Amino acid sequence: MTKINTKKDGIFVKRENNLLSKELEHIREKLKNARVDESDPETLARLVKDIKKQLSKLDSQIKGKESRIESELMRRINKGPFTRDDLFNLFPNISREEIIRQLNKLIRKEKIFAVGRNLYTTQMLGKEPSVHLSEDMEKIRKILNENGINYIITGLDILKEYVNLIPKRMIHLIYVVKGSGELAKDIIEKKTNRRCILNPTAKEIRNVFVHYGDDIIVLREVGESSIEYHNQGIASHEKAIVDIYFETTRKRIPFSNPELMNILKNIFAGTRIEYTRLLRAAARRNIKAELILILKQLGIHLPVENVTGYDELKVEKMLNLIRRQ
Repeated sequence: MTKINTKKDGIFVKRENNLLSKELEHIREKLKNARVDESDPETLARLVKDIKKQLSKLDSQIKGKESRIESELMRRINKGPFTRDDLFNLFPNISREEIIRQLNKLIRKEKIFAVGRNLYTTQMLGKEPSVHLSEDMEKIRKILNENGINYIITGLDILKEYVNLIPKRMIHLIYVVKGSGELAKDIIEKKTNRRCILNPTAKEIRNVFVHYGDDIIVLREVGESSIEYHNQGIASHEKAIVDIYFETTRKRIPFSNPELMNILKNIFAGTRIEYTRLLRAAARRNIKAELILILKQLGIHLPVENVTGYDELKVEKMLNLIRRQ
């Protein structure tokens, strides 16, 4: 961010505050010392008119001060994501209450956008993400709901519009709560005649593809805390990003790294993403640091320091894919 001239800012803010305080005190003294004869309506009218004039002047000065703070705030902040603490540090001589008030005002004007809890950006965030499940997956969702199974549909079903080359046979990824995998598998296969595999390795999925010519459904049993960030069983885009990244890079499904990088580039380029939710979901998978570095390579600089605890070789491999594309 731009270097702060703390001394200059301090003098500017103090001078403005002193002037406004003096004006307000002047009006208070007028009201306090006023001795109006109720039988003299002309004197009363002049006093009211004078006070209104001074209040109007004071209101204009306050709005001018707010406008200058707003302009200075917009001029100084980075184009990338930032937090309220960044603003507090950038304007140490302006009260936090004033900064928060101006921030909320700019959000209402759509000059600043919230992209997570205490995370903002000045950039237009792109279109709101939407999901359109296939008819078959909608049927499966209805079956799981009717049988009271706690689940989440994630992965390619959520992100397929960002895939450059949609595979001829798709892997439909569904997470269900531990202990309900066998039941979910039996119900889906019985009512849809679709092939399901419970907790498979990537090799087992490839073997099924050799002998089975249609899409397959991969069921994975997970803890209840992993069934998160979804709407009626449909994963949010942030959750789906984390899941497809984890499944691909940890070789749990046969999906190519280059196509994974295409998805990330496409979705971050023009879709509204809540980065706080993304990083929380990534933290549960222990891949938060990896995604922060990938986002940085894609030009998205999140205000996160001390990025540690990641597999350098694995991350560098993914970063190289982005650089080459």
